[in-house]
Amino acid sequence: MQLIHRNEINFREVLALGDMFEEYGGQRIASDVLKRGGGKDEFMRRISERARSKPLHHAADHLLGIDSEDRDVRGYSIARALRAAMERNWDGAGLERTVSNILTTKTESVPNGFFVPLGVLARDFSAGTASQAGNLIGAGIDGSRVADPLRNVGSLAALGATFLTGLKMTLNLPRFESASSASWGAETDAATALTETTVLATLAPKRIAVTLTMSRQALLQAEPALDVALSRHLVSAIMELVEDSAINGDGTSNAPTGLRSTTGIGEVVGGTNGSAIAWSHLVDLEKTPTLAGAAETQFSGYLVNGKTRAALRNTLRATGLPFIWEGGERPLLGHRAAVSELMPSDLDKGTSTGVCSTLAYSTDWRELVIGIYGGGVDLLLDRVTLADQGLVRIVASILVGVGVNLPAAFAKMDDALTA
Repeated sequence: MQLIHRNEINFREVLALGDMFEEYGGQRIASDVLKRGGGKDEFMRRISERARSKPLHHAADHLLGIDSEDRDVRGYSIARALRAAMERNWDGAGLERTVSNILTTKTESVPNGFFVPLGVLARDFSAGTASQAGNLIGAGIDGSRVADPLRNVGSLAALGATFLTGLKMTLNLPRFESASSASWGAETDAATALTETTVLATLAPKRIAVTLTMSRQALLQAEPALDVALSRHLVSAIMELVEDSAINGDGTSNAPTGLRSTTGIGEVVGGTNGSAIAWSHLVDLEKTPTLAGAAETQFSGYLVNGKTRAALRNTLRATGLPFIWEGGERPLLGHRAAVSELMPSDLDKGTSTGVCSTLAYSTDWRELVIGIYGGGVDLLLDRVTLADQGLVRIVASILVGVGVNLPAAFAKMDDALTA
């Protein structure tokens, strides 16, 4: 009787999740999971795979039950939430309080101030008018703004990196490394004993925090332009650092250990003083993880900076052959490629000072894991410290962990000359 009751609860929970994630084909996935006898964990695993097709901020919000692209949430105003916090009266900021409460409940994490979904910080803005619900409503969305505050954020998500949200404590991701292999034997020979070693990729939470000082009067006016200013400041100061740390973090000064500093990833060396980027370097980058036993997947691909892409567009594979960068969805050796200016272009190698670029390849970018702790960005409004000057101080913080679950799946080159 208890088993039947438990199965009924599981059935209802999976169906409810299917409705929540309908944008990702949730109902169809829920039906398939239930037919196979699966539960919530299986459903969320498959939804997480689908979520990777979305940018990091929207995927993270979806996994916490917030659709930051939904029309209702588009009316979210950071300025309105901050004003409510300053006046200690949330009656006029019901949407903002509800969103923070949902994130608090989902993650069981209590913010110092209130949680703001990542997608709200990253959304597009237009100037906004009274016809778009007035000055107290968040700026309208029209997609016409050319400058994208997430211009340097999203390349890892596009390649397929894994993002875990709502974490509460240090996360250890174990993997097994075999020290022996199977062998042939006679009919009565003893079976080969496989010696397995467990290795952990640790996602320890690291804190990113910034402050923004503004006048109390500006916050009280709560113009839509204020939402734009706040979001751009927070995105450029926080979210860009998240991806930068995932790529370049060196594990010192409270920074996480990013991909380039992870022990065990392959490395292709151009030369004593670096080397002009060539077709052979890409071949070697592709070959290195494969020789280490990392199977190639649909999430394989390259990550380069703009200078490297420009050089590859102008470099022939060999005399009389096409240029290295082919264009299209899979421009490099039949693999996808993302461009990010967070990939360094000012490294040193021998006599080549400040001119070397980094490029990286992976057979499976899912093995790079970025963990977001809590419910997103925690905003705290300090209305006391600078009160004598008519100012308020906004403290924004987020906890992030980075880990490479399978270093052998990655290879890098740090001395590519692109000029």
